[in-house]
Amino acid sequence: MTLLQFIAKRTGKGRRFAKAALEAGQVFLNKIQQSEGRVEVGKFDQLELSGEILQQRTARYVMLHKPAGAVSATQDREHTTVIDLIKTDWAHDLHLAGRLDRATTGLVILTNDSAFSESLTQPAQKIPKTYLIHTDLPIPPDAIAKFRSGMSFDKEKIRTQPALVEMLSETSCRLTIYEGKHHQIKRMFLRYGIRVTQLHRETIGPYQLPDHLLPRKWMAIDPSLVFNPSPGHSQQARP
Repeated sequence: MTLLQFIAKRTGKGRRFAKAALEAGQVFLNKIQQSEGRVEVGKFDQLELSGEILQQRTARYVMLHKPAGAVSATQDREHTTVIDLIKTDWAHDLHLAGRLDRATTGLVILTNDSAFSESLTQPAQKIPKTYLIHTDLPIPPDAIAKFRSGMSFDKEKIRTQPALVEMLSETSCRLTIYEGKHHQIKRMFLRYGIRVTQLHRETIGPYQLPDHLLPRKWMAIDPSLVFNPSPGHSQQARP
């Protein structure tokens, strides 16, 4: 939305008022005086009119260590949500950049910036996600070979990218995939009659869950690792 449109809509006084305010030097975008009504207003730009703040919104980028039992949702009547764990007055403004099921633990990223979340979740981006996995039965060599070559999922009509597999024991491995289909990892193992007993996400792209970040805790992250913020985006959110 342009400055002219934004001021006219936000104040309810119309385009003529907005144009007069711009011409009178009463409009400041990110603390810089503006007179051109065609300038675009970003989601996180600060806009001031005659000393009154019309828009002031901080971009938030957060990683959370999700515990088992918490749901990847913004609201839930029965269970604790990941939003409930971020005890701030702005947590309700966040959304998830990729979900985990209720039993799965580990890294969850939340933001109020849809462009950033799309940069992590769009299939075309092929963002790697690494999981620590424990199973009820030994993982056979043919399953490992199939994971590494790619698997077909008829429901989604896709073939997965070749996964990276690091065997840790007969019943545990570290697995990196490039998709995020519903229960994808559990379904991969079930092809071989193997049940995943523990599933923990360690990384999403360049973001790794640090050892010091305990379950239920969160911290701000730097969006520029995968995302080049446009004007109006802050480089670093702070709790």
